[in-house]
Amino acid sequence: MKKELIRYSSSQTLFNYYRDNNNLLDKKSGNTIRLKNLYNYLASYTTYPDYLLIGEAPGIKGCRFSGVPFTSERQLVEKILPFYGQQSSKFSPPYTENTASIFWNTLKEHFPSFFIWNSVPFHPHPSGNYEKNRKPTKDEIELFAELTENIIGILQPKKIIAIGKTAKYLEKCIKNLKMTQVRHPSYGGKQEFVIQINKLFGKKIVKLTRKTLF
Repeated sequence: MKKELIRYSSSQTLFNYYRDNNNLLDKKSGNTIRLKNLYNYLASYTTYPDYLLIGEAPGIKGCRFSGVPFTSERQLVEKILPFYGQQSSKFSPPYTENTASIFWNTLKEHFPSFFIWNSVPFHPHPSGNYEKNRKPTKDEIELFAELTENIIGILQPKKIIAIGKTAKYLEKCIKNLKMTQVRHPSYGGKQEFVIQINKLFGKKIVKLTRKTLF
């Protein structure tokens, strides 16, 4: 996976934070830290999960600096999740993200029965403005559809869940892909997201046996 992620160069509107650094925002070894954080996330799995949750793209206060989808730097360094990580940004204190908080408050009890990823794995931003988010384009989702399909092929999940309608566009990019859509927790979607996730997962927590994921 590392080779797949770092082979993409950043552009004026899409920043590959696993490969590159922004001197104003990132520590000198920020990209290396983010790759390590991603590795810690992958290494925390004990077996292949039943559910694959796919978001649209990393946010500036979440995955852009943590390196882990739907996760903020603050959550990593405070070690409140099933995995840990280091701070890659220069911010003090490290960023926290409302969407990441809602996500893990809702789903932490179900870990590791789910895996999270983004349809676009890098940070989409307005041209030249690296501290803002923008919605990923359909072309960008199509560009990384093969990478997503490879992850699906490795995991072989029983159910694939699109977090928001943007992520569900993957159905048009990957042959025979069927996704269940839930509300994205941002912009007032918290209550609906929590209700839909609880309905999909129920309260049963499956204890899994040890097995290497990647």
